[in-house]
Amino acid sequence: MNSSGSGSNFDFEVYQGSDILGGENLSLDDVLALNKPLVLNFWAGDCPPCRAEMPAFQRIYEDVKNEVVFLGLDVGVFTGLGTKASALRLLDDLRITYPIGAPPNRSAVVSYAVRSMPTTVFFDATGKIVDRVDGAISEFRMATIVDEIREPS
Repeated sequence: MNSSGSGSNFDFEVYQGSDILGGENLSLDDVLALNKPLVLNFWAGDCPPCRAEMPAFQRIYEDVKNEVVFLGLDVGVFTGLGTKASALRLLDDLRITYPIGAPPNRSAVVSYAVRSMPTTVFFDATGKIVDRVDGAISEFRMATIVDEIREPS
């Protein structure tokens, strides 16, 4: 597998979507090994901009879920913006169904230099980072980037 250009590998516990991702306790490399484009979103349960953008993530996920992997990583406990309970409440409130997990420590936040919440990193099917958005992303911009990473290179 080619993960050149990716930040670094980290482990995470899957809250939902283990059937899609292939397990309950995985690493980023496991997800990249699916050889599909990846939308990696760092978010938190008590983050208003995260809440605002999640319905758009859900709509785009429903359109492309067979071609693109979506993974939301709950990092609220490392950013002071929530707990696992507040994260699960938000997923339930918004009826989010795409895969969600949480890292056991702040290594993912550090290795991807997450300084704004939310932060979204886009990978192509080879595992290379092709775009990144710090802060909330509009549905139009997200759809545009997802279309770009879906295209065969």
